[in-house]
Amino acid sequence: MNWRGTKMLPLILLSHIALSFAIPAPLCDVNKIGITDGFYTVTDGGHVGSVVEYTCPEGTYPYPVHARECFPNGQWTEDNVEAKCKDNSGHKIGGGIRVEKDGLMNIFIVIDTSKRIGPRNFKTAKDISEVFIEKMASFDIVPRYAVISYASYVKPIVRLSEYESTDAEKVIERIKKFKYSEHDDKQGKNTRGALMEVHRMMSLEYVRNDTEFMKTRNIILLMTDGRHNMGGDPTVEIKRIRELLDIRKNNNREEFLDIYVFGLGDDISHAEIFDIASKKDPARHVFKMRSIDDMKEVFDHILVDSEILQTCGLAREPDEEHELQEQFPWIAKISIIRRSSEEKCKGSIVSRDFVLTAAHCFHLDEELHSIDIRVGENRFKVKTLYRHPKYKPLGKLDKKVDKSFDYDLALIQLDRKIEFSRTIRPICLPCTSGTSWALKKNRDTMTCSDHEKTLLPSDEEKAMFVAEERSRSLEWKDVLIKRGDKRRSCLEATKKIDKFKDIPDIKDLITDNFLCTGGTEPEVDPPTCKGDAGGPLIVKYKQRFIQVGVISWGPINSCVGPKRGRDPVSPLSRDFHTDLFHMVDWLKEKVPELEFLA
Repeated sequence: MNWRGTKMLPLILLSHIALSFAIPAPLCDVNKIGITDGFYTVTDGGHVGSVVEYTCPEGTYPYPVHARECFPNGQWTEDNVEAKCKDNSGHKIGGGIRVEKDGLMNIFIVIDTSKRIGPRNFKTAKDISEVFIEKMASFDIVPRYAVISYASYVKPIVRLSEYESTDAEKVIERIKKFKYSEHDDKQGKNTRGALMEVHRMMSLEYVRNDTEFMKTRNIILLMTDGRHNMGGDPTVEIKRIRELLDIRKNNNREEFLDIYVFGLGDDISHAEIFDIASKKDPARHVFKMRSIDDMKEVFDHILVDSEILQTCGLAREPDEEHELQEQFPWIAKISIIRRSSEEKCKGSIVSRDFVLTAAHCFHLDEELHSIDIRVGENRFKVKTLYRHPKYKPLGKLDKKVDKSFDYDLALIQLDRKIEFSRTIRPICLPCTSGTSWALKKNRDTMTCSDHEKTLLPSDEEKAMFVAEERSRSLEWKDVLIKRGDKRRSCLEATKKIDKFKDIPDIKDLITDNFLCTGGTEPEVDPPTCKGDAGGPLIVKYKQRFIQVGVISWGPINSCVGPKRGRDPVSPLSRDFHTDLFHMVDWLKEKVPELEFLA
């Protein structure tokens, strides 16, 4: 039949056109992806590549799957597995990076540099690597690093066998220098080839020292979108790595391998990255990385806190999502209740038993039951109060010093031990093994003098103290420690104040046992106020906080109660802090568990 010239042909053509542009029906049933007691989000409504991500209430986690992906066969990945919200309380963490002092650890950072990743995601991967290494360098452990880039072929950036593989700064420097353009052929993505290089480096370590190798924890961080198009199945190489490490079912060696996959980009193959990542209840090993900010969440998941709680000088960077106490976990608040007054001071947690503070906060006949210590939300009483034996406030009257603050130092032994947590940790003290670890330089041969030269190398050194200008609100105050020629200006300024003009030798008032901050040159230092006394004067070294002084006294009060006044700071204003480098012998006698240097 000839349809030419009729009106039906256009109608038929239009119907075919409409059908060809119709939106295909979803392949995967969104009604089959529920989760017990939790909720889920779905992208792209159940079409091929659609992703389901599960979220659970606080204190629980999704198990055994965190996400699913819709496959072309109309099935969700792990479709036959029910997702549940599992209680995390009292559960032993399975997996995660355990930080153990003197522990052996290899960390393999594997970066996808293929065309699909692109320069922006490649930069994110490098940033993630640098932040991760810096974070690990803040703990009392020295891992050995390997960094591998791959596209069609594999290109090692740092080999595990290199001398510099244990130097975090050098490894970061090598990562910074590596460019996206260094892979000429970016069309391919050989994920298995990259993991083969990991296996090869591990094998060389095994040949060198098989006994030590079998005691070494191995961490693999793979940054990719998950899609591979050459080299074969990457999970085959994971099996070979497990065989090399002698990880078999029920032989208790799962702790020696953790594979984390950081998904990069907007088009991630969730099925493939989940296949590669470790599966340990309840530890999470797959993360979607949109930017470097996502690393904060990652650290919460992958670091096993119980192993690092006693590490001194750790704190979180300022972050609205975390408790204020986590930024100042070593601060103790001290109240002394007397008949007609209340004295408030600060202190620093230095061990499970002791808080370090200023001796002048207490009367010489202080009743111990009147002292209350608050650490986070926990309250403690005092078992013993130790003042430095050379602290004698009236000991220099013959030198016209009405009140001496020399050796203004005290230790409070608490009535029970502190339980360390994310919000309560000790600070580092000079001349201890903990600070040697924090400084990461010649730990076995470092001396107290080396600590001082490293932490206070110049005449003007950046430091900070913790202020409480509003109730229950702590904040950092940045100051400069004046030493050498700059310290002389502290003495000269104090000598000009009327009440100190008659002291024949100002060094009887300001002895060498004090560090000096304050003044208006080269910039205005915020003064300490009433209530700050006894708190720590801190130097931040990389990611660690080390206390070098205890806030003692100031010749000029620039504050209204605990608040810094609005008037300009006087050029003569100074603050003096008990120098802990000069107090080591006494601290060593009272708190030997801190492992002071010989």
